[in-house]
Amino acid sequence: MRHNFIGMVVSTAAQKTVKVRVPKRVMNHHVHKELLMHKNYLVHDELDQCKLGDVVRIEHCRKVSKRKTFAVAEIVKPARTWTDPETGIVVSRVAVRGFSVSAASKKDFLQDLYLKEIRGYKADPKASKADVTTKEFVAPKAAQVPKSDIDLDADIKSYEKNGVISQ
Repeated sequence: MRHNFIGMVVSTAAQKTVKVRVPKRVMNHHVHKELLMHKNYLVHDELDQCKLGDVVRIEHCRKVSKRKTFAVAEIVKPARTWTDPETGIVVSRVAVRGFSVSAASKKDFLQDLYLKEIRGYKADPKASKADVTTKEFVAPKAAQVPKSDIDLDADIKSYEKNGVISQ
């Protein structure tokens, strides 16, 4: 009987190879607590069908390369995707430690905040059509400081009289 594991695809960077994270529960005998550990396997994906976030079943096979001894047997659950209603772009989403990370760019934090804001936006039902239209952004003008408050010459002369600064 071959070894079978179920895990989540965490990387699809290489051709015909995916990295699968397989969790396992281990009992710590010192504190008598069950811990969740994981191991990453490089897995051969012949059809290049796995996407980031897919839950897959991997099966032991003959050695394909130095570190690849498993192959994808089936996709148990495909990754969750989100389609932008305006552009129609499909974005794959993966939950990593409680944060929603887009597959297109994990490090683009501003994009994730933007997507969260779009998802959380609720249109005001009482707003008229004129209120909903987009308006051009105009930066507020900086406040003007009255010139009578700033008198550098007088301040410098008073500091020189008091001996704070010397010429």
